[in-house]
Amino acid sequence: MFKPQARWDRVLPGEKTKDIVNENIAVEAFFNAGKLIPRLFIWNKRDYKISKVNCSWQAREGSELISFFSVNTNSADNYEISFSNKTFNWRLDKIII
Repeated sequence: MFKPQARWDRVLPGEKTKDIVNENIAVEAFFNAGKLIPRLFIWNKRDYKISKVNCSWQAREGSELISFFSVNTNSADNYEISFSNKTFNWRLDKIII
């Protein structure tokens, strides 16, 4: 059973907040065994090499299936990026502090 209060992206009291960005980005990604794996994204004319995909999940928004990725970059920053299977656009959703 889905418990919204248990979702990892919720901010709990005393936690550091997340910066919501919601901007289009360019992403270099590949498929491995049917899985989409992002490797690099470009935001504000700067390259962010992805060192680790922490987790990924999918959610439906109407007829659109969105693939979300929590990623670390070489600078040890955490980001949430997403890919729409309807528009084929990538977005930078959040910077996780």
